[in-house]
Amino acid sequence: MKLKKSTLMLITCIGILSIIYIVFAARPLAHELQMTPAWTINIQQPIEPADGKQLLPYKLGQIMGYFTEDGRIVSSITFPYKATITNSFFTQYSGDATTIPFYATDGSQAGTIKQSGFPFFSKDQIYQFLPGGSSFMQCNEDGSEKWRYENISPITAFSSSDAGCAAGFADGTLIAFDHDGNILQEFSPGGSDYSIILGAALSPDGQYIACISGLHHQRVVLAKRGEQHSVISFFKYFDTDQTSQVLVKFSQDSSILYYNYPGGLGIVHCDTGRTREFPIKGWISAIEESPADGTAYVLSHEGSDYTVSVLESSDDLLGAFSFTASSAFILTNDDSLFVGKDMQISRLALTKN
Repeated sequence: MKLKKSTLMLITCIGILSIIYIVFAARPLAHELQMTPAWTINIQQPIEPADGKQLLPYKLGQIMGYFTEDGRIVSSITFPYKATITNSFFTQYSGDATTIPFYATDGSQAGTIKQSGFPFFSKDQIYQFLPGGSSFMQCNEDGSEKWRYENISPITAFSSSDAGCAAGFADGTLIAFDHDGNILQEFSPGGSDYSIILGAALSPDGQYIACISGLHHQRVVLAKRGEQHSVISFFKYFDTDQTSQVLVKFSQDSSILYYNYPGGLGIVHCDTGRTREFPIKGWISAIEESPADGTAYVLSHEGSDYTVSVLESSDDLLGAFSFTASSAFILTNDDSLFVGKDMQISRLALTKN
């Protein structure tokens, strides 16, 4: 007997929500977090007008676009090679493109990057990694070059924040830039047999920089901006090395450093140096903080097995739920957690008692 698409979607939602209920009801919590299902949509459903609603980005498999908090798919764009999308811009590109047009959330062309390479968008910030792999530039909102930095060593880690961006290189150098291309911090953490930066982050206030550094005696390093040079305020060696790029990220208020160590998530309170470690299975691909209740949501995966772990004020692991997918994402907005898996996006309303 064949089931209707709506029936299949309902069964899928019930299964996911049952897992969430079982996990979070398994033990008492200091503050009970309730995750109330609001809706589940298919990204291939008919396109609807936004009607002035805020647009939220998604990328699942080879499809990207925007949706609204009340469950409308506003755009659905299939891309054959690679793409990058934020709440401000999106583009798709190939490895041999000589110019790259990019677009605003409404689909109108916002500008063109007239330089071959690979674009990287973060919020309203536009970067382009240049051919050769050792240089990059930041672009203006129309795609024209704002500033560039050229090196002879390959870029092995990169991220951006409200204060600027951080770049790590294969020779073990870590550099932080502001939005005008001025160098805020530059140093080589060292401490390992083979110098390489596999994860890098600049705090939103520009005062801290952090990285995962080296091979054979690999470690996480947190440094604070000083008048003359960076001062290392925390470091910790790992028992085993990670050999691929890993996530390093600061909280929005710059008070907490998150990092992916072999076997889980590490947390450092930047002002005191107090640390916590939470065993989490798989590779951590995203950390999203909820502006409404102070919780943080960690997406990790091992093959097709995905897990969303929930932290309270960075000090307690409230619980986790898992699902199987070929691609997934998480996103927070106000009092909502959005979970995307394969062709579906679900909204969970977040409340604490």
